Amino acid sequence: MKPQFEEAKFFSQGLAAVRIGGKFGYINIKGVFIIQPQFDEAECFYGGLASVEIGGEGYCIDKTGNFID
Repeated sequence: MKPQFEEAKFFSQGLAAVRIGGKFGYINIKGVFIIQPQFDEAECFYGGLASVEIGGEGYCIDKTGNFID
């Protein structure tokens, strides 16, 4: 069977960053995307937040994918 994702990181706080089509998104334990693939890089969640990168710029998101100021 062919792997579904190009890269997968550890589950943290119920979500795991996975890369598909060259972009990272976050799936739940059932493999359903909670945050659609849109990031160039993505880190694991810690304290309800995760660091992501788009176009060389770093951002912080919450577990629903909202950007935090």
